[in-house]
Amino acid sequence: MSIFDKNFREIFSSQIVSIIGGLITGTAIAIYTDKLLLIPGMLILLPGFLEMRGNISGSLASRLSSGLFLGVIKPKHYNTKIIRGNLWASFFEAMAVSLALGILAFLFNYFLLGVYTPTIIILPIIAAVIANTIETVLTLFTTFYLFKKGHDPNNIMGPFVTSTGDITSTVALLISLVII
Repeated sequence: MSIFDKNFREIFSSQIVSIIGGLITGTAIAIYTDKLLLIPGMLILLPGFLEMRGNISGSLASRLSSGLFLGVIKPKHYNTKIIRGNLWASFFEAMAVSLALGILAFLFNYFLLGVYTPTIIILPIIAAVIANTIETVLTLFTTFYLFKKGHDPNNIMGPFVTSTGDITSTVALLISLVII
């Protein structure tokens, strides 16, 4: 048995994608720091928001992958009750966590900094709608695609959705800043 078997190659390549995604996200944040600092408390909000997206999409990918391996989910059927339930659950979870993050950032601003910024409550919700729409579709189709091609989505999807989640979350936050 070779050290560089199929699992090693899948995990290694997904980690490379994750590193590149992290570099892209870090660069975008560094370039747009002046925009992010326009609203006090954004640096309180940012880490939790970025972490949330990867965790929710990672859980979704894991549930889809388990369903595919167990045969509960068929690889050619996207519109089933189980898949719709998982998609809605990840969407509502993102909305609830975004609201909680917004409220925590608002309370931090108000009580510790003495700054009244109610827009920081709505900002992560708008960004979560944008990021979740992109990331959920990407997670669903990528998990199914990898499974159909004979890869183990459990090896690949964790780092993949973490890096794509960071990128989409950063872009979604910047878009929501422009909207507000």
